[in-house]
Amino acid sequence: MSGYDVLRLAVTPAPDLPGGFQVEVYVNDDEMTSAGAGLGMDPRQILTPVNRLEAAPEPRTTPFARCDCGDYGCGVTDVTITRDGDAVHWDWSVELPINRRVSFAADQYDTEITRMAADNSWETPERTAARLVEIQADRAALTTHGLSFSWAANDHRDPATFRVAVMLGSDYQIFVGTPWRDHTPESLAAEVCENLAQGPGRWRATWHPVHSGVPGPPPIARPSWRQEQV
Repeated sequence: MSGYDVLRLAVTPAPDLPGGFQVEVYVNDDEMTSAGAGLGMDPRQILTPVNRLEAAPEPRTTPFARCDCGDYGCGVTDVTITRDGDAVHWDWSVELPINRRVSFAADQYDTEITRMAADNSWETPERTAARLVEIQADRAALTTHGLSFSWAANDHRDPATFRVAVMLGSDYQIFVGTPWRDHTPESLAAEVCENLAQGPGRWRATWHPVHSGVPGPPPIARPSWRQEQV
């Protein structure tokens, strides 16, 4: 691989973000995200459910680093990825970690991004459950009710409860909770997905208007649903 840069990826805890993680990116053993905007992206944002580091002949620009506070927008490094025969090129934009294009041997690059996307050893139980729900949730069934999947994670106020958020159009966010009890991440994800597939008529849920001018509860709400207190 003479003449090429070498890529290495690692997922590590994000400093100062409780429960947060980042994808650190090493080029020739020099860490690039800290040299750019400051903090690597969350693995969910670039590795799952779609690996946004995959290279194709058509250039693709993807978030690469964010501000140390965790906000992509407060600080930004992007990278444009292009496959060119046996090479993969990265071109930086916004906050540059180094002042040059980097180029990898395509086989080494593909092996490394595939390895990292398949490595779940860093995950907490919450992260494992969230990944499985994101992959296994029946999005087509949600669509029949005008709903779209938004996110899955522990309730920050009560870590014993796992929550899924779905959107009803652009007006409402709806939250469906499931107690962890004695669940493994796999059994919890299965229960969550089964509950989601049954449709909103069977859910115990809360809701929150996205816009201040939205009147009343969502039209699909059951009488037992309550407005989320934020």
